[in-house]
Amino acid sequence: MPNERSVGSDPGSRDATSIPESIDAYLADVAAFEAGSGTPAPGDGKQRILDAAAELFLTRGYAETSIRLIADAVGIKPASIYHHFTNKDSLLTEILEIGMLAVDRAFDDAAASTPPEPADRLERHVAAHLEALFAHHAFTATHVTVFPFAPPAVRNAAVAARDDYEARWAELLGEIAPQLEPDALRIARLALFGAMNSSVQWFDPKTSSTADLASAIARTVAHGMIPTGAS
Repeated sequence: MPNERSVGSDPGSRDATSIPESIDAYLADVAAFEAGSGTPAPGDGKQRILDAAAELFLTRGYAETSIRLIADAVGIKPASIYHHFTNKDSLLTEILEIGMLAVDRAFDDAAASTPPEPADRLERHVAAHLEALFAHHAFTATHVTVFPFAPPAVRNAAVAARDDYEARWAELLGEIAPQLEPDALRIARLALFGAMNSSVQWFDPKTSSTADLASAIARTVAHGMIPTGAS
């Protein structure tokens, strides 16, 4: 079932309609730009700003990235950024929102075609999360490496969406391993998220398969969660 929640509050008074309704097309554009295969079109200035800012925040850090650096990367004047964003905080807020939209949509897609066996079901969702993580890398990895150091207003704006996503996983794991106590499920969820999200710091999808990584992570976690014979 698609998640219908609104996309975040705005510490920079950003226009609430700035994220388009056609999320599938939007995320496809983000992935194309990140892969270097996107073709700039008239009016895509905001997308290019987001793409450059996400990459700079990820590689240089939020504090070390100035509006001028972002503008230089895009090839525009710094003042032009303020036509789309109130400040640097509002830019990061939207980048974090896009990252959450990517993994949230991946969860929906996995849920729509998930196999009945618990271990296979877990692997399908892990694979979907990893595929979104690397397909939209600068936007999703920002949640792993930049979010902890973001200004409080930005973190607060992202908390609800992050909590909602974790709640979806908590429900999934509870269905897969109903015999586990709440504390054990919480530990399993945190261990799973740690394994999946830390991969942005060491895994190279150009040389290895995300499907193989998903299988390794899911099977390891499932071994400790799912009784023998349930998969």
